[in-house]
Order: sequence, then structure tokens, then C-alpha cells
Amino acid sequence: MDNSTDSLITARLLATARYTAVFNALLFVLSAQRGSAWSAVQLILAAVLLYYHIRIEFDRRVFQDFADGRYTPEAFDQTLRQTGLRRVSDDPSMPQRVAGALALWRKSLYLTAAQAAVFLIQIL
Repeated sequence: MDNSTDSLITARLLATARYTAVFNALLFVLSAQRGSAWSAVQLILAAVLLYYHIRIEFDRRVFQDFADGRYTPEAFDQTLRQTGLRRVSDDPSMPQRVAGALALWRKSLYLTAAQAAVFLIQIL
């Protein structure tokens, strides 16, 4: 596969995080309605998940831009360094970029499972 294909497939997979974001919000609201100390745990999980979903959406858009040829990974890295968002001078390869994005996506799924487990504990 080439970088464009890798980018497009990654962007499509990251787009599925929208569904878990809705589920996360639903679990948070249902948990808040029930009250109890578990609601505080849900609040923390919801805050972390919100951050993850923002990052995943950003990555999704970047991978879509790579696939559409709007800019190159090298130009993206240079802009990150110029704006101070990346200090490391090593530019990751496309497989490293994909692996990093997928690791973030998986972590959001693990946190979603934890959020569902906390909700189940809360209602039992």
C-alpha cells in the first residue's frame, strides 16, 4: 500500500470514534442522573474521553488531508515544529503515524469499556 491508501483507510477507521463518542456521552448522562460517588469516576472518564475524541478527530482530518494530497507528512511535520507543537526533529514514517493513531483509537475503546463497566456497577 502507498501512503495515500494508508492515510485514507486510517481516516475511515478513526471516523468510527464518532459512534463511541455518542455512547460515551450517553453513559455520562445516564450516570449523572443516577448520582452516587461513581458519577465522579464517570466525570473523570468523560473528561479523558473528550480529550481523546478531540485528538482522534484531529488525526482523522490530518490523515484525510494526507490522502487527498492537501499537504505532505513532511510539510505537516515542519508546520508542527514551526508552531512549537512538535519539538522532536525526527519525522515519523507513515506506518509509525498510523500505529500512533490506532493506539489512541484503541485506548479510547478501552476507556469506553471502563466507562460501561463503571455504569454497570453503578446500576447494580
